[in-house]
Amino acid sequence: MFAKIWHNFKQIDYKFHLVCAFLMRLMVIQYGRYHDENFSVPFTDIDYKVFTDAARHILNYTSPYERHTYRYTPLVSILLTPNILLHDCFGKLLFSFVDIIVALLIRSIVKNTLKEYECYKQKQDYKYLKSENKLKLTHPEEKQTGKRQGGGRHRKKHKNVDVRKTELEITADLSMLLWLYNPMTIAIATRGNCDSVAGMIVLITLYFLQCKHQPFHAGIFHGIAIHVRLYPLMYSLALFMHLSKFSYYSADYRRQKIKKERKVSETEEKVTTKNEQHHSNESKVHKRNKHSKKSHKQNKTNENRIVKAEVTTVENSSESKNNQITAYQDNKKERKTIFKKEYLLYVIPNFDQIKLILGTIISLIILTGIFYLLYGYEFLYESYIYHLVRKDTRHNFSLYFYLQYLTAGIKNIGIWQKLLTILPQIILLVIFSIRYGLNKLALNFAILTLTIVMVSYNTVLTSQYFVWILAVLPLCLWQIKMSKKMVFALTVIWCTAQIAWLLPAYLLEFHGHNTFLYIWAQSVSFFCANMAILGRFIKNFMPIRDENKV
Repeated sequence: MFAKIWHNFKQIDYKFHLVCAFLMRLMVIQYGRYHDENFSVPFTDIDYKVFTDAARHILNYTSPYERHTYRYTPLVSILLTPNILLHDCFGKLLFSFVDIIVALLIRSIVKNTLKEYECYKQKQDYKYLKSENKLKLTHPEEKQTGKRQGGGRHRKKHKNVDVRKTELEITADLSMLLWLYNPMTIAIATRGNCDSVAGMIVLITLYFLQCKHQPFHAGIFHGIAIHVRLYPLMYSLALFMHLSKFSYYSADYRRQKIKKERKVSETEEKVTTKNEQHHSNESKVHKRNKHSKKSHKQNKTNENRIVKAEVTTVENSSESKNNQITAYQDNKKERKTIFKKEYLLYVIPNFDQIKLILGTIISLIILTGIFYLLYGYEFLYESYIYHLVRKDTRHNFSLYFYLQYLTAGIKNIGIWQKLLTILPQIILLVIFSIRYGLNKLALNFAILTLTIVMVSYNTVLTSQYFVWILAVLPLCLWQIKMSKKMVFALTVIWCTAQIAWLLPAYLLEFHGHNTFLYIWAQSVSFFCANMAILGRFIKNFMPIRDENKV
């Protein structure tokens, strides 16, 4: 029964889900108005009120930074001026509509990545079979139609034919639904938080880079994303490496490994056949020489032949062992080392990488220059510099909040503290950018790992930061192979760690109990939960999905 319902649910058109998700957000917005009027704890995010006040300053031709605690780009306050002119819920409707755009972008990127994966796999299989002399003719169906199976972009639909979704479309739709029906994304947008806007611009960057193959346009949106929020700056190295002409971890590496193993097995088979032939020849020689008159001389010659055969077999066996050792060492070296001298050549930018850099610099300089001319140094400090030197002594999910709380009154803090908080994050960001950025089919996973590292190691961590992860998580879930039990266990661990943190935080904020030490302990456990989930993702990530053959 459940399987049939699930099957019918997967066959629902994605447009129906978009409409339902938007209506669901409208209902939550309406409930939020009721909640704000009848409960002491407001439903609307405090930042939404800050945005509205900053928009009022824009309409009065004054600086939005006259509103205390407004530390965003002026673009946000400009977009929310209809909160004053039309209705105070306009911003919530806008952010809900942004959620729908994010869902469409997720579907398009996943669908395109799956098509590129199938195309890449077919090409590599063709090359492999051709090199092994197993492929003589292509399939006649492919010659006649000239299209790939499972998925041309244009499928002919007849009126009397029931057209079912392909597996590619089902995977893309399920990835989209993970964002649409996620309670956290619904709550963040309907409470009036703008973090989904930054996620949308990041996805537009990936869309132009992977689907449209337009690095200059991708660079323009990457610069806009950095202008809106600083965190997309961490993606720059991965995007740069993705456009290089080299792929480190691909099916070619696996196929070379298999070829070496096959050569070793072939040499071993030849050695065994030679041994069998020599033993058979030896027995025949002994039988013939029993009845001959010149047995003594022939036995000597046969002994010499046997000695030569044994020498050749020993040499062949030693060669096969040496081949095994060298193949193992080569595979071990290729598997463990990514910083080779020849790889450094790909740091030199090619034409596509130059276009990405130019697009990023142009858009970032134009937007930053315009608002600097309008609002001066205050804009630079409140929008960018403040977030770099920020110290939040209030309780949050960060691993370092208690350290900042205890050292808030100390003026001369050693540089070691800053290094301990920044250095681990920078090392992981560089490694993941190179490791997965060089893989043509793992860019989305690179963005996911970079986001998890940046959010988990950040000195300030609130619930709205999880939207940054949720915006890119659906892009590569189809490449992460985990059982349902493992997914359920990781979800329970993450939710339990968060709930365990919320309890002492509630006692501190609403009842005034001194629970700082307990909050710090739960922050450590929450950090460990995030790292455990990241480790499972990395362990079960399969950029090339091969079942029986590579």
